[in-house]
Amino acid sequence: MYTNYEIGKILHKATTIEDFLCIQIELLENVDCYLQQFTADYFNFIGRYCMEAIPQLIEKKNPSLEKLACFHFLTTLLCDFDRFYKNGGASYFKMSVASIEDRLKYTVNT
Repeated sequence: MYTNYEIGKILHKATTIEDFLCIQIELLENVDCYLQQFTADYFNFIGRYCMEAIPQLIEKKNPSLEKLACFHFLTTLLCDFDRFYKNGGASYFKMSVASIEDRLKYTVNT
């Protein structure tokens, strides 16, 4: 698990879609642990930060559409964290991350 400071450093150093996907997956996969140290608003903040990064990621790195779709889905989960957590709980996030990881494995292998 990362501290607030470490997450901030990771986000500020992120330059590729893979960098962002890595921290998104970490946060959502371990959501119960992170909720012990952060509020839901923190997840919303991370989502907004990721959303603001989309234009630069597309412009600079030209990511694959599959990775961009995965990134956008996880960003949406973070942006609307309360609703998704209330409706599905931590298990919804874990299943979503597992699904995304499967999609990313296929993307890497093609």
